[in-house]
Amino acid sequence: MTISPLQKARYEYEPKLPGMLRKGVANIAVKEGEPTQSVADQEAIKALFPNTYGKNEITFVEGESTAKPEKQVVGVILSGGQAPGGHNVISGLYDALKAVNPENVLLGFKGGPSGLIEDDFVEFDDAFINEYRNTGGFDIIGSGRTKLETEEQFNIVADVAKKHGMNAIVIIGGDDSNT
Repeated sequence: MTISPLQKARYEYEPKLPGMLRKGVANIAVKEGEPTQSVADQEAIKALFPNTYGKNEITFVEGESTAKPEKQVVGVILSGGQAPGGHNVISGLYDALKAVNPENVLLGFKGGPSGLIEDDFVEFDDAFINEYRNTGGFDIIGSGRTKLETEEQFNIVADVAKKHGMNAIVIIGGDDSNT
């Protein structure tokens, strides 16, 4: 494949990293703080968010990594409409996983949330990621607007996660995507 000078420059670009990430993810520790609560309507909000309300505040600080050393399998989806930078978010996630442990795996579920339901995915590797790095798009695995709302859908996703031994699923999208 012949690439243009612009494509070559894009592939060579090194995004600026926040200070916390400049020394690598192996130097980031998790600091657990006090339990959180809303300033008002505590019971109503607790009822709306029973799995997260009142959990301890989590802060990332410089220090020895608290990440588990064993192999991690992480799923990722793009959700919602087109947006710039999705490729680099996935590239950064891939790079961070591999920096912590080269055996870590990133699975990209195709077409957004429906990819989780249909178990339609790609396992990222260096060659795949490098084709999309710095290309600015949101279509590396396709996006979608499927909403996961029913108990049946959640059970299917849980089964898919268990089947692949996933430790986490990362949702890249807007506020509606993360409901």
